[in-house]
Amino acid sequence: MKIAIVAPSPVPFVIGGAENLWWGLVNAFNARRGVQADLLKVPSPERNMGELLSSYRHFSSLDLDHFDLVISTKYPAWAIRHRNHVVYLQHTLRGLYDCYPQRMPTTFDPDVLLSLGMPARIVRALVDYRAQDVEFDELLSALDNAFARAPGADCWAFPGPVTRAAIRLLDAVAMRPDRIVHYAAISQVVAKRDGYFPVGVDVAVHHHPTNLQGLAAGPQQTIFSASRLDPAKRIDIIIEAYKASRVELPLHIAGSGPDEARLRAAAGQHPGIHFLGRVPDAVLAQEYARAVCVPFVPRDEDYGLITLEAMLAAKPVIATTDSGGPKELIEHGRSGLIVEPHARALSDAMRLLCNDLPRAREMGLAAQEHAAKLNWDALCTALLEGAQAATATPGKALAQGNGPAAPAVVSRRAKPVLGVLNTYPIAPVVSGGKLRLHGLYSHVADDFDVRFVNLAASDSTRQVLQLKEGFSEELVPKSRGFVKLEGELGASLGASVTDLTAAMHPRSAPQWLEAIDRLARVADVMVCSHPYALPALREVSSAAFVYEAHNVEADLKRDIYGRHQWAVDRIAALERQAVREAALVTACSPQDGERLQSLYEREDAANLIVVPNGVDVDAMPFRQYATAAQSRAKLGVSGPLALFMGSAHGPNADAARVIFEAAAQLPHVQFLLLGSVCEMVSRWNRPGNIGLAGVVSDAEKLCWLEVADMGLNPVVSGSGTNLKLIEYAAAGLPIVSTAFGARGVGFCAGRDYVEAGESTFAEGLVDMLRLDEASRDAMIREARSAVKEKADWPMIARAYSDRLTSLVK
Repeated sequence: MKIAIVAPSPVPFVIGGAENLWWGLVNAFNARRGVQADLLKVPSPERNMGELLSSYRHFSSLDLDHFDLVISTKYPAWAIRHRNHVVYLQHTLRGLYDCYPQRMPTTFDPDVLLSLGMPARIVRALVDYRAQDVEFDELLSALDNAFARAPGADCWAFPGPVTRAAIRLLDAVAMRPDRIVHYAAISQVVAKRDGYFPVGVDVAVHHHPTNLQGLAAGPQQTIFSASRLDPAKRIDIIIEAYKASRVELPLHIAGSGPDEARLRAAAGQHPGIHFLGRVPDAVLAQEYARAVCVPFVPRDEDYGLITLEAMLAAKPVIATTDSGGPKELIEHGRSGLIVEPHARALSDAMRLLCNDLPRAREMGLAAQEHAAKLNWDALCTALLEGAQAATATPGKALAQGNGPAAPAVVSRRAKPVLGVLNTYPIAPVVSGGKLRLHGLYSHVADDFDVRFVNLAASDSTRQVLQLKEGFSEELVPKSRGFVKLEGELGASLGASVTDLTAAMHPRSAPQWLEAIDRLARVADVMVCSHPYALPALREVSSAAFVYEAHNVEADLKRDIYGRHQWAVDRIAALERQAVREAALVTACSPQDGERLQSLYEREDAANLIVVPNGVDVDAMPFRQYATAAQSRAKLGVSGPLALFMGSAHGPNADAARVIFEAAAQLPHVQFLLLGSVCEMVSRWNRPGNIGLAGVVSDAEKLCWLEVADMGLNPVVSGSGTNLKLIEYAAAGLPIVSTAFGARGVGFCAGRDYVEAGESTFAEGLVDMLRLDEASRDAMIREARSAVKEKADWPMIARAYSDRLTSLVK
């Protein structure tokens, strides 16, 4: 299905709430399978009547018949003609509607237009506002011809009674029920405005989300407001109220506009008032996070994204009884305050919230819970279903021609939200665990709106990264308290302890808990990827969850923590809780699944399934010997080259020891190690034929996969499965592996790889080098075929998504 969002591009260009809506819709539509959406923008100056008529003409002349559905939201874009046209109305040219100056007349002398050669029938339609009596083209042509006769005539004053009548009639004809299949509005305020919609039509109301990323609760340090500095936004009332409140917290005002000089003069030299100007999105999100409350008091606002953004940051909004759209989002006294539109009432509201921070926080959380229910996919579904219902109604098909009857509109329910918790970031994707998270969930995102909440380094910025459409991770920096506890615990155990610290001290990461709480409130399914976030989830929510086991953690940590049995026991107890309480448990291999069941005796073993590690086979370049030889020559590689890839992980260090021993026995073979495991072995006494490349980019990794003669997997410890083995096979690299290292993948020794023991690994490399070309090629083909059949991410993700879908209520 092909969808066009058709919109005006303002001249001069500015970015506002309209652009937020258009790009949000385009991205959300494109996240759906079988849907392609595009944003078509036409420059639309509106400084005088001539420019307005020209803009309407441009839209009416667009041929969009190659799209199945078109959506317009704003004048003059609804002048398009299409068999399947949905209007999702933001606002008309308000200066000629609800904001038309009260001092100006609304009637005019018809003889003035008759004298300019306008047909009497058109003049009568303009006088009486009779949209049913004229067609769009004849109306626009009549206006164009009359304007061309006397472009400087007083009757074309903008705004003025003639321009008001002309534009309103053009809108009315463009939006007649025989031209539009579905009407919707962004708010009740917009839906009810006089003249916005044809009389008697049904208008659906859909509050839309925001595209601003990184909105989350933070410290209560300021009063914050953001908007265009325009008289209609009434920032002057906020300034006056703040001065009268005597609140000690500073007032931050973000934005720019024509009223800025007057507002700065109103603020005077008050030390607490700070004008921030127009700020980047990341700074805007931070300002919301730091606020106690957000006063937003425009007069008769259409909708007000500032209200929604503040609520998503868990901040109560103070609006006024005449603010319009913002009132639809706020529940007075519970999620915000709605007061009379004067400084005294606003001042009282500021004092109330700033002097009772716990109450302000509670109201903010209620606001956040409500705002989080709005999502782009649900909005897309509502618009599609509205069009579908209209085209299914007998007699609703449009009679204006311009192509065959509208096709049936296929809609899907909004994607359910899958919340996933982890203790480290996904990006950059440089280790086995990150490869799994990115590979698996980037494909699960075809069926779910996947949202991760992950801990990040203490010196990082709190932010939301969009890894793919419908696949994001919110990064929450570790608090100082968390870092202190982590340092103490790490010194005691002599190992990396981020995950254990998160499990033992979830309250030391309050922002992480806030983010988890917000996610759990909107998620249809929650996943604990590793068991270490389960205590944090239980601090804020009793929601059912899926436990995604990357390893058998008790076995893995026993090798790492050694003599510190208390730590191993603590992890075993946590793992037992995760396995027994989860609605569904996933293991990376059959062996891990059997081990988890043996250790923890889950009652319904049928809900302990295998979701193996994989690789996107079709996206992995397959090694070709001709190009490999050229690349080897460029890199100066001569003689056999054996490659090992691994992260800074205990089992990889054990595997590196095996490689060091083999390298000492095979001085004619070059060995190269990639990944953070290089940091673990960099101080070891290593043979001269071992190189350490460290962490490399994806492009460099693919280069080494191409030029190497074999991939090594001498893993002798740990659990789960080894992604490196799967990557070798997908890239067409011959493999030498221990039997333990090949567990859980379904490889057959001798057919898919050369098997070698821990103490005889050097012999395995010799066996591989002795293989003739035909035998080696057959082994490569068999291994890649096995990966394609059993370890291709799209296939794995589809099966996993099906099980997750069964949990959605």
